[in-house]
Amino acid sequence: MMVDVSLTKYLDLIPVERYASIAERADLKDLPPQSLIESTHYVADFVKGAYDQLKEEITRSNVLHADETPHRMLEGDKKSNWYLWGFSNEKTSFFEYHDTRSGDVASKLLIPSQCEYLMSDVFSGYSKAVKDTNVKRQEQGRPSIQNIYCNAHARRKFKESEDSFPEEAIFFIDGYKQIYHLENEAEGKPPDEVIEIRKKMIPYFEEMKSRAMANLAAYSSKSMIVKAMTYFLKNFKELTLFIKNSSLPIDNNPQERLLRNPVIGRKTWYGTHSKQGAKTAAILFSLVESCKLNQLNPRKYFKTLIQDLHAGKAPYTPANFKTQLAPPTG
Repeated sequence: MMVDVSLTKYLDLIPVERYASIAERADLKDLPPQSLIESTHYVADFVKGAYDQLKEEITRSNVLHADETPHRMLEGDKKSNWYLWGFSNEKTSFFEYHDTRSGDVASKLLIPSQCEYLMSDVFSGYSKAVKDTNVKRQEQGRPSIQNIYCNAHARRKFKESEDSFPEEAIFFIDGYKQIYHLENEAEGKPPDEVIEIRKKMIPYFEEMKSRAMANLAAYSSKSMIVKAMTYFLKNFKELTLFIKNSSLPIDNNPQERLLRNPVIGRKTWYGTHSKQGAKTAAILFSLVESCKLNQLNPRKYFKTLIQDLHAGKAPYTPANFKTQLAPPTG
């Protein structure tokens, strides 16, 4: 039941109070919601070893996605405005809750990591984190990190200006339409073919750059279209780095998708009531979303993991669990 309650909340996004009501309608009466909530903390603590390994998988990645979103700490701390920070690669999702949006959160993770490219939106905290990390890396004689920025954010700004400046915005929207069409064509191809396809994007980016530079003075500096063009021009290098490196993503949409369920959960139960609740949410959301990245049934993973932990076996991540399930070769 403890595992079922935990996954009903953090996988199916059903509040514990509603879980108790559903159980009552099935003749399992008088389940105390507060005790059920406490049980999720016990489950999270029991599987924390696997969560810690997720962080190790993240820090070994050459390319990382990062994003953050506000979170309400309803009680249990002087600060009510907390943040959920998310970091991910293709197989691993790792969340942490912090009472700050300072880039120090990201730099603390990045400094010991093997990351060389950080995909994010253009938030100053990530620029600061990369700058601070590179100072440490230089002292250690290690490779620096480069910021790469999300083209979906750049495109979104042009979409937001479309109602007021339709003729100008549509030029950039159409340019991005062609760029994403090429990116879809490159999906699943070998690295050298990906690069050849992405090179076809260069004329579209250059045309948009020339258009933006030529037309900046034609509109008010406070207008949505100028803000979109300025954003595009200012971050042009970081928006186009992916073209010549097949391992780099075009945007940060994968990380934004991983934040979707925690955000829905936040809207459903409004926040967390304690630091312990935030820790529990980070652990269970991380493992659940990592299961999804590996196309695993989270309930099967948790059932097997907990059985193995009770048997004295070492914890393992969803990616490692998937490897264990793979049929032997040769």
